[in-house]
Amino acid sequence: MKVKKRATRRRLAVALVALALLVHGWGCAHLRNAAAGSLIEDVATATSRHDDVALVSQAIPTYLLLLEGLVEGSPDDLKLRLAAAQMYVGYGEAEDPERASQLYGRAKRHGLRALATKRKIAPLLAAPFEEFSHIVEELDSGDLELVFWVASSWGAWISTNLNSMAALADLPRVILLMEWIIGQDEGYQDGGPHIFLGIYHAALSPSFGGNLDKSLHHFQRALALSEEKSLMVFVQMARFYARRVFDRELYVSLLNRALESPVDGNPDLILQNAVAKRMARRLLEQVDEFF
Repeated sequence: MKVKKRATRRRLAVALVALALLVHGWGCAHLRNAAAGSLIEDVATATSRHDDVALVSQAIPTYLLLLEGLVEGSPDDLKLRLAAAQMYVGYGEAEDPERASQLYGRAKRHGLRALATKRKIAPLLAAPFEEFSHIVEELDSGDLELVFWVASSWGAWISTNLNSMAALADLPRVILLMEWIIGQDEGYQDGGPHIFLGIYHAALSPSFGGNLDKSLHHFQRALALSEEKSLMVFVQMARFYARRVFDRELYVSLLNRALESPVDGNPDLILQNAVAKRMARRLLEQVDEFF
């Protein structure tokens, strides 16, 4: 165990030294410019197309520390904030609920700070919902990526704080943003907003706005829009909809579809699909616990 700890410390030290040399060699301003441009995009693309979940999970913490350092130096850089929100959401999915909540909280703060860089939107973010709802009047199609990750990080944070009435009170805001995205581009992020709304309507009781018919609709739209190449749709539909309607046959069928489908059906979803397959295997092992 001590050997492993020493090896881990050595790897971290090497990574930090490498980053220090990079900053020293390029200069902080150059590094920030690269990170805010092609470097961020290239890393995100390479990560999404990687099939080794363990390797990516080990690499992300170092990348997040680099991003946090860059944000510290350029706190109003929208691209850096957006990249941090996106990475924290992805990293949180592989963690236990308590730690995930902390990671999602960071993602939410970065996302909202990025959205607040839009002058007319900033005052609306903390306003009562009736006033907040006017936010859609200040958005346009160029804001899709930003709004999607703000809503995703916000929704993910709520999902780990369902015992908090304050967190649940924020749900209408997230729903509003996701529905705005669907109105702008229904197929955005391979139907990502539909996945979110499918989960939302299945997970919550009718008194909180849940609706199983709507859940099924959103999952079916996500499957169609992704051409069934996003394996996470199968997994989340099994986790939330099939379990909620207590349909064991559907549950098993959906998870098997995820396992039988190729991981590289969509090159940009390879990592996500690899994670989905791991989740599907684990959920199939637990089938007798749920039914």
